[in-house]
Amino acid sequence: MVDSRGGFILPELYPKGLMADELSRIKPVEKTLLEDLPIPLDRDLAPKCRECGSLDVDPLFFKIFTLTVCPACKQAHPEKYSLITKTEAKQDYLLTDEELRDAAILPHWEKPNPRKSTWNNMMLYVREQVELYAFKRWGGEAELDKEFERREEEKKQRKAKKFKANLRDLRNRTRTSLWQRRDFDAKHVHEYGELVENPETGETEKTCQTCGLTIVVTEL
Repeated sequence: MVDSRGGFILPELYPKGLMADELSRIKPVEKTLLEDLPIPLDRDLAPKCRECGSLDVDPLFFKIFTLTVCPACKQAHPEKYSLITKTEAKQDYLLTDEELRDAAILPHWEKPNPRKSTWNNMMLYVREQVELYAFKRWGGEAELDKEFERREEEKKQRKAKKFKANLRDLRNRTRTSLWQRRDFDAKHVHEYGELVENPETGETEKTCQTCGLTIVVTEL
């Protein structure tokens, strides 16, 4: 026999690999969500899926996002009900940290980070709710797209400006190095040390004590 959890199909509430103390902290959340879900005796008063009218409403979406949608319709309409991260909401919809932290503006599901349990909790949002708020904030989808393109162009310009600055700095350093070398070559007078015999060639050599230049000396 399979535990149907009162007829509700739950998505995975917590990632695999968490320690026992972490699971003990998370599991009561699932239990609370199920216990708090109203199930009236009158079926006509029961929450129904906003898409198909099914009574199989996802309890997490109902409790956290105040959305009455069944698991099947969630899967059928990812453009509406897929969950996006805080980072995606910031980058794709140009929303601020303050807006995304405000549950009154955008309800969110906070859960342990699946990559590493010691990191900050992951915050998940329903795509449709984020889109509606972002369109309202920016004055429509077209205006959001314009702002996105404007920011992307600014990023390109900043990147190009930084590249030119680095290139200019490299050229300046190269010129300075060449000037210093030319100045050194123009003024340098070799100061050779004592004559020594090269054990490999048997020739007599002397080396400049300043620049290291070695020359062969022919003794008459």
